[in-house]
Amino acid sequence: MNVERRRKIMSSVALLLSSLAALIGLFWLVFILADVLINGIKGINLSLFLEDPAPPGMEGGGLRNAFVGQLLITGMATVIGVPLGVLGGTFLAEYARGRTISRIISIISDIMVSVPSIVVGTFVYAIMVKPLGHFNGWAGAVALAIIMIPVVLRTTEDMLSMVPWTLREAAFALGAPYYRVIIQVVYRGAATGILTGILLSIARVAGETAPLLFTSFNNSFFSWNMNEPVASLTVTIFQYAMGPYESWHTQAWAASLVITLFILFITILGRLILKWRFGR
Repeated sequence: MNVERRRKIMSSVALLLSSLAALIGLFWLVFILADVLINGIKGINLSLFLEDPAPPGMEGGGLRNAFVGQLLITGMATVIGVPLGVLGGTFLAEYARGRTISRIISIISDIMVSVPSIVVGTFVYAIMVKPLGHFNGWAGAVALAIIMIPVVLRTTEDMLSMVPWTLREAAFALGAPYYRVIIQVVYRGAATGILTGILLSIARVAGETAPLLFTSFNNSFFSWNMNEPVASLTVTIFQYAMGPYESWHTQAWAASLVITLFILFITILGRLILKWRFGR
């Protein structure tokens, strides 16, 4: 058997194994999504979004408190995490370019992206929950913000680094100070990529449960007060799925479908923005 024929056989075998692995992964992905869709669509109704939970064992009720709490915690996490991530990425790409500190922070950010979220939850529990003596929504927002920051930071750094240095030099030649160059030239050139990173970071934390179990915990009642335990969809899904009532299971499936659709929407939106900006 000559070398060329052996290479063709090895290439065919590798292609077959790769295709088989891709089909296996695709099968389970479709199976999970179909299962969530089939079971979740049964519980989608107006009362799910407009009513608070019914007492245990009683039919009816909704998850209004969990939807509002999820929006509160995620919104506050975005307010905290996005500015810090963008400013950190700006520092690495503009002011610490080529320095040792930039490489160190980038490595730490890459490590933080892979750190299990439950570790972040226990850390925030130790510094924000235990000293106060009670769970609270702010601790949940901080935990999610810590998860968001490395994603936004690395995306911002990469996008700013892609902006040609000649654009900065042209602005310098016109007498613009560095901060105006960054805001009016560099940010504009990298705005689409930064926005995509922000959207992906929101999608990243929207389905987190573990850090919220240690921080905001949960609340069976409707509450806007972030100084108290606050309900969230992910923790509610966990508790309802473990509960003994069929109505809880139905609402847990419905909430899972809502979160899945939200993450899908955010992901598609990010890809559409990238395609619109860089498709050509």
